[in-house]
Amino acid sequence: MSKVYKAAIVGCGGIGHAHMDGYNLLDNVDVIAVVDPYEQARQTYIGQYDIPKGYATIEEMLENESPDIVSVCVWHLLHPAMTIAASEAGVGGVICEKPMAIGKGAADNMVDACEKSGTKLVISHQRRFTPGWGRARTLIEEGAIGQPIFAKNRVREGLANWGTHSIDGTRFALGDPMPEWVMGGVERKTDRYERDTAIEDACFGLVHFDSGTQLLIESDLEPDGAGAGYYQIQGTEGMLDVKETELRLFNASSNGWQDVDLNLSEGQRAIGGETNAAQVKELITWMEGGSEHRGSGRQARVTVEIMMAIYESARRHSRVTFPLEEKAYPLDKMLEEGMLPLEVEGRYDIRGFLNRKGIDEEKFAELSAQGKSHHAIMRELDADRNA
Repeated sequence: MSKVYKAAIVGCGGIGHAHMDGYNLLDNVDVIAVVDPYEQARQTYIGQYDIPKGYATIEEMLENESPDIVSVCVWHLLHPAMTIAASEAGVGGVICEKPMAIGKGAADNMVDACEKSGTKLVISHQRRFTPGWGRARTLIEEGAIGQPIFAKNRVREGLANWGTHSIDGTRFALGDPMPEWVMGGVERKTDRYERDTAIEDACFGLVHFDSGTQLLIESDLEPDGAGAGYYQIQGTEGMLDVKETELRLFNASSNGWQDVDLNLSEGQRAIGGETNAAQVKELITWMEGGSEHRGSGRQARVTVEIMMAIYESARRHSRVTFPLEEKAYPLDKMLEEGMLPLEVEGRYDIRGFLNRKGIDEEKFAELSAQGKSHHAIMRELDADRNA
């Protein structure tokens, strides 16, 4: 009988449900504990998923439990500390949510700590397991569009939020080339945050890879066509229009734009349980001596470095070559240096509704029992809180 792996989830919010959906599809994984400072959040998970234990802190959980895998599903700025704590406790594998970290130095610390302890670090760029992205990578490897020349994608809600998936996905389809230089621009006229992290109002970046391919990413410049999982790739002999569950090809033999048959199962039509289960299975294979995970911390660190280089290029007003020297968050540096004066006062967080402070926990439990999604519940309770 194969080993049954014990897992723990840190952060009982909306994204933790996606991790649970993945674990629940696997017969060789049992979720033994959850961690969240809010008791009602823990109790919701314990009741909904029949989880044995709940803890207020990761330190308390690691003192009392011995999980093989830890899912880190907390807000961005907490990722490094939680990941490092798990690695230092000897956890075999960590699946940390995206973005991996805010700042190259924080990402480096995560990778270094996990390499030192032998912990296998995966960042939840789970769209690498979607059929559209996987088939796009195969077609490019087979030469269906010749040599890739140019890729473009358009995202919203901050570069570090949607952009991390988009940049990572484009690199995946292209065979994970390494960046050589970046040129970027940033606009921030409002005091905008995302999960307590300062973000821009809009930005763009041009990335030049060692393969010769260039990627243009726009964030919050134009909403039309924006999507975390959508990008286009142009080659010397054709083009690809790539989505998670859809793929179109244009080349000399396609007779115009051709829909590529992905032979999708019902479960593959949605991003969530299937892709999260797939990334867990590949992590277990890696933990058992197999090849490095396609979404490893080593790969995700490149995505962080690209995003930080876009900000640093705007800060320097010049092209930035790799490796990136700046270890901190360049956008914070620009704010400290007065480079982005506000035109509209008033701090706001585009994910502020996810903060549980001051919400009606009894009503949360009632709405949760009705089967409403975490985000829908929090939006409703946030409206009540601010009424």
